[in-house]
Amino acid sequence: MSEQRWDAIFVGAGITSLACAAMLIKRNPGLRLLVVDKHVVPGGYASTFSRPRQGVTFDCSLHKLSGVAEGGNLIRILRELELDLDLVYPDDYFCAYHDNAALPLANNAEQAEQQLVTRFGHQSQAIATFFEHVRTYGRNGYYQFQMLDGSFEPDMAQLRFAHRNFKHKTVYEVLHELFDDPYLIEILAAPGIYVGGYPEDLGYLYYLHVVYATLNCGNAYIKGSSQRLSNLLVQRVEEADGKIILSTHVDGVLSDGNGNVTGVRTSRGFFNSAHVYINVSPHYALQNLFSLDTGLEATREKLKALKPARSTTTVYLVIDQPPAELGLQHTESMLFADDSAASAELRQAAERSGYDSEPSEQAFWKASPIEVTNYHALDAAGGNVVCLNVLDSIAHWPPRRSPEYRAKKQRAAEALVERLFIHVPGLRGHVIHTEVATPHTYVRFTNNTDGSGYGAMIGTDLKGHGFHHGFPIQGVHFLSAWVAGPSYEAAFGYAEMKAKQWKQV
Repeated sequence: MSEQRWDAIFVGAGITSLACAAMLIKRNPGLRLLVVDKHVVPGGYASTFSRPRQGVTFDCSLHKLSGVAEGGNLIRILRELELDLDLVYPDDYFCAYHDNAALPLANNAEQAEQQLVTRFGHQSQAIATFFEHVRTYGRNGYYQFQMLDGSFEPDMAQLRFAHRNFKHKTVYEVLHELFDDPYLIEILAAPGIYVGGYPEDLGYLYYLHVVYATLNCGNAYIKGSSQRLSNLLVQRVEEADGKIILSTHVDGVLSDGNGNVTGVRTSRGFFNSAHVYINVSPHYALQNLFSLDTGLEATREKLKALKPARSTTTVYLVIDQPPAELGLQHTESMLFADDSAASAELRQAAERSGYDSEPSEQAFWKASPIEVTNYHALDAAGGNVVCLNVLDSIAHWPPRRSPEYRAKKQRAAEALVERLFIHVPGLRGHVIHTEVATPHTYVRFTNNTDGSGYGAMIGTDLKGHGFHHGFPIQGVHFLSAWVAGPSYEAAFGYAEMKAKQWKQV
């Protein structure tokens, strides 16, 4: 097999690779595609792992899928691929917990806006302004791929206004200009968790598109988890005589010395192709997959500006009975610290300290929002599973397997779970199994720079995002959240765009 020639080779079996391969084959029947990955299952972050002794399945990444209402980008693409998916549409966007009070927000932009006006009446005019930003500038950002192919024509006056007034502002800056209630600001900034950024990290215009994608274009979950989605895409590729090779390391991307890619070198031998799609961190790829004499100095220089999104610390819990029976009623919850105004200040203090352990744990685990997914409410077949996610930094984590690392994992679990118990006290005494995934865990399985679970940070400076433009080796293409942007919908949208470009390359 390694002596055969392939029409395209995908390095990494992440969701963008699988989606792009499935779309390429559907649009161009007869293409011979090869996908290579070092992991034992396909999907990258879009995968699961099981604990048979506990009778549960843990999902590595799947929370909301955006764009799955009528008119959404993702539902259109999923239908075009004819994937047999059972989507679960929750009633709530998320339930906000703060100061011993719960505030469920409807899974609908108009209803959520009215609920916030009812709760924060003194901020009603600013809330109306914010949701108008979402409907206008968020919508324009949502159709970015359609702008590129000419199928969506935005209002140019709106684009100019957004560019002039918001392009260089963070979520933190604009929300503090609009509002003076710290808790409301925390609630509105919370969707940044879905794309790996705190309000001080993310560009406001990009964040507006995230809110629009979820609240205005519908969000849902996949029954059977993200592995179900990945497996269906694999099935599409294999049905068309494509090949998925797992447990195989790619050691290098090869070229002919004249600026043309020729294939890849792997632990199973050489595979030949004039098109190689790289679905790994570009920092890792340039450091490990290309020889030093391939003329990539300019690309490496541009890549310095591409900042990784925040990493994640995840706590998986197994409960001894359905979580809803113990008080966790909602599919998704956001837990906010009592002192909402202090969270950003504590994160900045942690950064100033050089991410010393104590201030970092205080900032990321005890003061910042926690996203909670009740997987049992979404798919009871996976077991009584609850997942806690908090954005974190790998900088304060000791090396894996060290005593300090094990102790820190224990502290992370205790801090995050205790915050859950405070807001949902009925869960106390019912946790029968706990596991922790750290930023180092994500590096181990994906080689993502700094353990980023979301690819590149999309802040106010986007110059690093064009690192692959003018890449000196013809036939090399970059995929993944590092170029597409975070979220499953962005992955499928970018994959669709790359598939459409096939005949142009």
